[in-house]
Amino acid sequence: MELIAIGTISFSPFLLAVFFVVVFFAKAATISVLFWLRQNVKLYQKNILVHDSKTGKQFVQEISDLKRTGYNITVVEKRLFEKKEEVKLKRILKENKINSIYIPFEVALKTSAAHILNLGWQKENKLFLISNYDTLNIGNSLYFFGLIQIVKHRTSPLDKMFATFIKRVFDILFSLLLTLFFLSWFVPLVAIVIVFDSKGPIFFIQKRPGRHGKIFSCIKFRSMMVNKTTEKAALRNDVRITRIGKFIRRTSIDELPQFFNVLKGDMSVVGPRPNLNSQNEHYIEIFKDYSKRMYLKPGITGLAQVSGARGGIDNDIEMKHRIKYDIFYIRNWTFALDIKIIIRTVLNIFRGEEKAY
Repeated sequence: MELIAIGTISFSPFLLAVFFVVVFFAKAATISVLFWLRQNVKLYQKNILVHDSKTGKQFVQEISDLKRTGYNITVVEKRLFEKKEEVKLKRILKENKINSIYIPFEVALKTSAAHILNLGWQKENKLFLISNYDTLNIGNSLYFFGLIQIVKHRTSPLDKMFATFIKRVFDILFSLLLTLFFLSWFVPLVAIVIVFDSKGPIFFIQKRPGRHGKIFSCIKFRSMMVNKTTEKAALRNDVRITRIGKFIRRTSIDELPQFFNVLKGDMSVVGPRPNLNSQNEHYIEIFKDYSKRMYLKPGITGLAQVSGARGGIDNDIEMKHRIKYDIFYIRNWTFALDIKIIIRTVLNIFRGEEKAY
């Protein structure tokens, strides 16, 4: 029997034919099982909500024609997407366990639809924009259901898996290198100074809200006398702050143990700073955009901090500025921006800052 050569390896034509037949039927069987699971097993099904419009109806028809998507569709009236019906719409999403919302692209463009796009800031919601096939391409990551274009609305560039991967790899490598070559000898040195300066533990561990409000244990060098008012933010000339505490707070040395939080995965090197729980409860009631800060992992430093919004918060206007910087960072993240923030953080430490207390 004549053999077929592929590179330096020779194969029998019969064995090659058998291989392709097996691969074909294996793939066909896998697809058939997947389609069956989508139709019969809830774990493989997806509850979606669709805007009742011409485009929405066409989208529903395309899904119905495919019969293998595993989508359970809830179509809601246009009026439920109005601002005054926001509470009712959220109740429908919760009651039907829906986490994917499909709305026409032209609806999303309206200024009155800002509250709909804001649903994308919530962990449990995914927002998709739909349009007809004859509409200009609405994104480079679009896909089609029949003749309906679909593109995922991204709240942040970090919604992309690759971007998240890059940021996490950098966090780990940067934190490991800093730990090995600097913190390994510097932490014991600071610990000795803290022990001789005042009574109490070396580290101060406090519960703080992290990504999507999840509570984590934030680690810092203790810079205050042991007290029972840890939910009260530090003030200028605060009597709770120790002698060495004034120095390590001014130079941000007290924040260095948070690189262990980064390695654990609770924080990132760069991101919105984690506020006190008491501050969260206060500002969520005042600023409707405040909770957007918690879309990403909190950071050791952030765009707000290197832009002059560091240290104590003297009034609500200062927090408003921080929120704007944090939202800008979330919306416009790039790896280069992270590097720029880190460099500016180091420069600011050496220059000194008025509100670093």
